[in-house]
Amino acid sequence: MMRKAKYSIFIFLVLFLFGITFLSSNAQMLTTVVAVTGNIFDAVTKEPQTVFVIVKDDQGNKITATRSNASENGYYYFTGLRPGKKYIITLKKTKYFLENYELDIANSDKYEELSKDFLIKPMYVGAKIPFPVPPFELNKSKLRFGAEDLLADIKNTLANNPEVTVEIHCYPDAVGNKTDNLNLTTERCKSLLNFFVSNGIESTRLIIKPHDSVDPDNPPPTKTRAKGKRYIGTSYIIVNSIK
Repeated sequence: MMRKAKYSIFIFLVLFLFGITFLSSNAQMLTTVVAVTGNIFDAVTKEPQTVFVIVKDDQGNKITATRSNASENGYYYFTGLRPGKKYIITLKKTKYFLENYELDIANSDKYEELSKDFLIKPMYVGAKIPFPVPPFELNKSKLRFGAEDLLADIKNTLANNPEVTVEIHCYPDAVGNKTDNLNLTTERCKSLLNFFVSNGIESTRLIIKPHDSVDPDNPPPTKTRAKGKRYIGTSYIIVNSIK
């Protein structure tokens, strides 16, 4: 009987201490804050920008707001985030696309300062935004493997700015035959259009502009390139109109 009583007391103490530890850990997480810092640049020129930064939780409640500073290389800083939470960071600036980014904060009971840089895209009629990585293989018109992930950023930008209509421009890989080049770039434009439409962008906001000549702003190199590096015609979106 005595042994059972001692065993029960032991179990009680273990559970009691575990409960204290658990509650203490949760209390610490509730008081722990996370800060985020980084720099914001123009996606085309790579110049630092002064941008209004708004932070909301996943319920749409505003948590904080700040501005980046172009004179300090686009530096920004904010704090007050909680571990284990999800946030939406909104970037706003006149003549630039509004951008929304999701930020998941990992569970932690220690103060953390996360580093995250952002790019914002110019938004005015005629603004020319290159695809950062060619979405096609050489002489191919289907999106290359993994291109969907690379295009997600532009897709999100278009989704966040429904008042904007854009042109999709594709250039060929070589001087070549103009008819063949036009056929290739037409199919490339269609592949990009289909990707955006299948991801919720209205087709009426997309205008395809294939080209039969190489990109005058980024022509094929005249010198032999390093082995494995091949020139692929560039692709752009250009702002056509803003409602």
